[in-house]
Amino acid sequence: MKRREVLAVLAAGAIAEVSTSEALESEARYTNEISLPKPNLAGKVSLEEAIQRRRSVRAFRPDALPVETVGQLLWAGQGVTSEDGKRAAPSAGALYALELYAVTAAEVMHYLPHGHRGETRATSDMRPELRALALGQASVGAAPLVIAVGADPGRLTQRYGARANVYTDIEAGHATQNILLQAAALGLAAVPVGAVDGPKAARALALPHGQTVVYLIPVGFAA
Repeated sequence: MKRREVLAVLAAGAIAEVSTSEALESEARYTNEISLPKPNLAGKVSLEEAIQRRRSVRAFRPDALPVETVGQLLWAGQGVTSEDGKRAAPSAGALYALELYAVTAAEVMHYLPHGHRGETRATSDMRPELRALALGQASVGAAPLVIAVGADPGRLTQRYGARANVYTDIEAGHATQNILLQAAALGLAAVPVGAVDGPKAARALALPHGQTVVYLIPVGFAA
């Protein structure tokens, strides 16, 4: 084999190794699976009251939210609400392009709608990095909980083609409004943050290939 051919083979191997490494690093390793407390289906605040109360609030107390509250918020966004697997927020073709991630000072939790569960991994505090990727918006760094709405339009492409991105964005709006109304019903402050560098936020959170972040939702008790 000529020297040029040898160098080409070595270079190809190096590229493959880097690509494999990047692929491994781009997906989170969750170390613990938890069952979340059963969601409350009979709240004390009516839908109309929650709509009336909902406002974008950007100043938060640092108090951590209980796990049942985090679970309730995630359920409102993507929880399974029927025996045939339909979820709280509508999705084009019931293909469900979204994934929800709860980011706190100590961990990231990926919500698993079926069975109302979560898989968690301990991390350094990701909120400052997410804040930087959201044009420095203080609410992202201040809230004790930031829900990242991840999206994979590829799940819709086979059926909807070029409309997949549009339908994914619509779905994200449905789920985000559900979460905001649930926060209002629980007496919490929240704000939807759409000005975020989605691909970089996805890499920071080590989301699977194909997913981007379309929304960040800081949630907590109002300061």
